[in-house]
Amino acid sequence: MLKDYQQTILELLAQLELNMRDLYLLFAERFPKYGDLWSSVSLQENNHADGIKKLRLLAGEDRVLFDEKTTKTYTVKMFISSIQEALTRTKSGKMTLINALSVSHDFEQAILEKGFYNFFSGQDDETRTLIRQIKEETLDHQMKMKNAWEQERKSSPS
Repeated sequence: MLKDYQQTILELLAQLELNMRDLYLLFAERFPKYGDLWSSVSLQENNHADGIKKLRLLAGEDRVLFDEKTTKTYTVKMFISSIQEALTRTKSGKMTLINALSVSHDFEQAILEKGFYNFFSGQDDETRTLIRQIKEETLDHQMKMKNAWEQERKSSPS
């Protein structure tokens, strides 16, 4: 059974993924050169939020163990705040394409470094598959954003 603060962390992780989705949808609109990339990644971010909600329910059934280690709600809230700042900067026209790619890469990298999805331990094949899918897609997002950023840097005049 999850403790209240664990429930809150899981709700915040789902919100984080939804905020990432919103940011990528805005990037797709503002920077159509990589619109397909951001659109496809935003769809996966939405799926990640749904997956986290499902994992939260499964934790209540003891099909998933959740150990947040030293992560506090504050940590996730600060991450969400950073995403919201990027949304605000983009809406106000203060985000360039190269910045958007860099921010996207940095956010995906931070999710991996913080190990948010290493906190879950599936107790059956279905839950392990869901956890693995979220982790692998996040790694894939990070690599795609890095590659796009490098490609853009090479093609931009110095």
